[in-house]
Amino acid sequence: MAGVAQLVRASGCGSEGRGFESRRLPQKLNYLNYLFFNDNFQHNSSLIFLMDLIILAIITAYIFFRLSKNLGKIDEEEKQEIHKKLLERKRQIEEILDRAQKSSASNSPTTNTEKIIGSKSTSDSNIEKLDAVNQQNLNKIFDACNIDYNFFINGAKMAFEMVINSFAKDDLETLKMLLSDKIYQGFEMAIKNRQNLNHKLNTNLISVNGVEIVSALLVDNFASIVVKISSKQINYITDKDQNIIQGKKEEISEIFDIWTFKKDINNANPNWLVSATSS
Repeated sequence: MAGVAQLVRASGCGSEGRGFESRRLPQKLNYLNYLFFNDNFQHNSSLIFLMDLIILAIITAYIFFRLSKNLGKIDEEEKQEIHKKLLERKRQIEEILDRAQKSSASNSPTTNTEKIIGSKSTSDSNIEKLDAVNQQNLNKIFDACNIDYNFFINGAKMAFEMVINSFAKDDLETLKMLLSDKIYQGFEMAIKNRQNLNHKLNTNLISVNGVEIVSALLVDNFASIVVKISSKQINYITDKDQNIIQGKKEEISEIFDIWTFKKDINNANPNWLVSATSS
């Protein structure tokens, strides 16, 4: 069974530019977009780590308090369970401290050129695969959005995973946040047709093996980035009696998708929308 693009025949935003509309996301979705497509989040990461540390410290102190209040009233099994929880809290605190130190080091001042292009070992080599025009367009887009290659790739991967899983779960609300209007209509129609037939799409996204930028286009303030995504998935469809009518439950397929992300770079909204999918 092929991927989403073969289940949904929908092309992306054309010249009408509807894929650039600003949407007000619910708090959880907006946070995810902000995390992966807004560079300002990186500067606040140390504060978030500190808040996590404080919360974990409070939980640990509470466990100690309960332990002291009930000393002699709990059996050996309960003592061992509490000891395990304390060790886990200690491990989490150490992990947070380590992440905070790494984050602080990664946020050290860099030149604007380093920020746009990203790390030499990864993003430079990927950008150099593009022709001169696409390289120039990509750097202009990243400069305007204040992000780099790796930052965009991580966001595209997250969006891909969310769309794949939301489509399988008939989650139209989430899909509407991530897709342009025109492509959303195709996904919505496919889901409603599936529901009318009492069919269920079962998807197991095993891994996303690669996300690579294929081309970049900047026309006025409208940015378009095309990415190639390779993934391993299990997809099969069942009827109302749970009988498999399409695909195989144990069959792992390697799928290659071409997705287009679009954004109005003059819009303060950090969200990118998926405007086209194909396989």
